Amino acid sequence: MRPYKGYIIDHPGFKTLYENTVMIVGHVFENSYCINKLTKEEFAVFQFENDPTCGVVGRNNDWCLIGGEVLMLKTWKDNTLRSISQIKEVFDLKSVDDYNVQILTDPWSEKAAIWELKIDLNRLSNPVSVKKLRDFTEFRNKPYTKNINW
Repeated sequence: MRPYKGYIIDHPGFKTLYENTVMIVGHVFENSYCINKLTKEEFAVFQFENDPTCGVVGRNNDWCLIGGEVLMLKTWKDNTLRSISQIKEVFDLKSVDDYNVQILTDPWSEKAAIWELKIDLNRLSNPVSVKKLRDFTEFRNKPYTKNINW
């Protein structure tokens, strides 16, 4: 018997990474999910090697990004899951507008950087473009903290 009501969001280990009025992105250990709060649909997104660190849903609820050791893009227009292979060790995500996201990679590493990801759902064969905005050196050799202003 499940120790929760049947929905993954009711699992005692479920951790929310992002929530808006329609969607919730979260995980139970390494398994990530996107949940439509209106329809109660649960979408298993990706199984990471470690717990994912962050997530974001597009303002039109037509895509979600989940980051951890890799960055995964789930789109509902074509129901596809894509790995954004250029970006690793994702620490945080910040939505800029409907289809642009900024990504902070591990702030304590030598390769820490802020990236910009543009999503174009009209080009489904290659819907993303990635560019590095700048290196992020502000937290090298500093103690760990969950909250970073970037």
